[in-house]
Amino acid sequence: MAALLVSSHPAGAAPKSIAAIEITKVAPIAEHEGVAITNQGITIFSNSEKKVLVTSLDFLGTEKWKLPIAGATDQIAMAATSDKEGNIWLAGLTSEVNVYETQNVMSNPVNVDGVVVEQVPALRSELNCVTLWKISSAGALIGTYSESATAPMLITAISYSSSGISIIGDRGAGTVLITSTLSGKFSAATVIGTSKSSFTSILRNSDGSAQIYGASSETLGGKKLVGLRDGILAKVNKSGALTTVVRSSANRATRSWQSATSSYFLVGDVKVSGKNESAFTKFNSTFTPMWTLRLPSQGAQLAVIGANGAHYALFNSTSSIPGVTGWKPSAATPIVIRFDSKGVITQALKSSQVKGATAMAYISGVGLIVISQTGIYKG
Repeated sequence: MAALLVSSHPAGAAPKSIAAIEITKVAPIAEHEGVAITNQGITIFSNSEKKVLVTSLDFLGTEKWKLPIAGATDQIAMAATSDKEGNIWLAGLTSEVNVYETQNVMSNPVNVDGVVVEQVPALRSELNCVTLWKISSAGALIGTYSESATAPMLITAISYSSSGISIIGDRGAGTVLITSTLSGKFSAATVIGTSKSSFTSILRNSDGSAQIYGASSETLGGKKLVGLRDGILAKVNKSGALTTVVRSSANRATRSWQSATSSYFLVGDVKVSGKNESAFTKFNSTFTPMWTLRLPSQGAQLAVIGANGAHYALFNSTSSIPGVTGWKPSAATPIVIRFDSKGVITQALKSSQVKGATAMAYISGVGLIVISQTGIYKG
C-alpha cells in the first residue's frame, strides 16, 4: 500500500514568483449553519425556534427566495448538497413525537371562571430521526424523507450521486454511515470504527460506494496505527463495509484530512516534532499520491476543484509561502492558494476578511466563490 506524502513530483514551487492579491468581498450574508453552492447561486440554511430556514441568494448576495421548514414537531438541519438538476438536499434530524402535557389535579375539576385551558406543548422532543429534505431550485419543498426513529446523530457530511444520498455522522461510538435512495428509502446504519476514529468528508459514487476521509488512532481495515493519530483515506462498498484503508505514514505525528474533492485532492493537518502544518495532496483513484506540499499553518479548511485540472485550498497560513510575494503573516491568517494540475501554485488570495468559512466552490463563468459568516467573497 502506498505511503502518504511520498511523491516523485514536487509541488508548490512556482516557475516564477506570483504576488498575493486581496480576495474581493461581494456582499454580507446572514448568519447560517451550512451552505450549498450551485451554478444557479448560493443556498444557506439556519436553525431557529424548532424550524429550518432556507434562503437562496444570487452570486451578488441578492435574495431570490426564502423557505421555512417546520413540518415536524422539531427539526434541525446540519449538512447540505445539491444534485445535477440544481435541487438542494438538506440532511438533519427531526422528531416525529407530537405529545401534549396535561395536568389533572382532580378527575372532575370545577372551572368556576369558565377558563379555557390550552394544551401545553411538551419540552423539546428528542431529535432521533435522520431526515432528508429535497428543495427545488425555485424554493419549493419537493420531499421530506425520514428513517425510523433510532438515536440522535451529529451529521458531518452529505454526498449525492445518481443512485442516492450518503450521510456520515457521529452517534458517540464511531462514525455512522447511512444511505438513502433518491425516493427516501434508508439503509440500516453502518458503524465504522469506534470513538477513536472520525470522518469529516464523503464522496459518493454512482454505484453507491464511497470514499471517506478523516483521522483515526485505532486499527481500521486491518491497518494498524502508525503515528499518534493517522490521516485516513478509505473506501466503503454500497453496504458500508470498508474495502480499502490507507493511513498516513509519519511516525509520532498527529494527522487528519479535513476536506476532499471528487478528483482526490485533499487538504489536512499535520502536527509533528512541535510543528503545525497543512498538507495539500493530489492522489489518484487508488490513493497513490501524485504530488504534495506542506506549509506552516494553524489549520486547513476547504478544498475544491478549479478549471483545467486546477485545485483551490483555503487554510490558515502562519508564514511566508515559497514563490508567493507580498505574504508574510504575523499570526495565523486565511489564504486561498490555487494549484495547477502539476501542483504548482499559480494564484494566492489574501483572505484575512474570511472568518469562519463554511463553503467554497469554483463556478464556471463566475470564478471562485467563498462563503463565510462574514460574507460572500470572490476570487
